[in-house]
Amino acid sequence: MRKLEKFIIYFFSFIFFPAGLIIWLVSMFNQNQEFKSVGRKALYFAAASFCLQLLIGVLNFIVYTNIKLA
Repeated sequence: MRKLEKFIIYFFSFIFFPAGLIIWLVSMFNQNQEFKSVGRKALYFAAASFCLQLLIGVLNFIVYTNIKLA
C-alpha cells in the first residue's frame, strides 16, 4: 500500500471510529500481512478516537451540569 492510502485509512479510522473497526474486521480475513498491519493500526486509531470522544463527552457533561468533583 502507498503512504497516501494508509493515511486515508488512518484518517477515516480516527474521524469515524466504526470505519476503523470495519477495516480491522476485513483485514483479519486477508492473507496480505501488510494489510493486516494496516488494519491493526486502524483499530488502534479507532480505539484512541473512541476514548477521546468519550472523554470529551464526560467533560462536557461535567461542565454543563455543574457537577462538583470531590
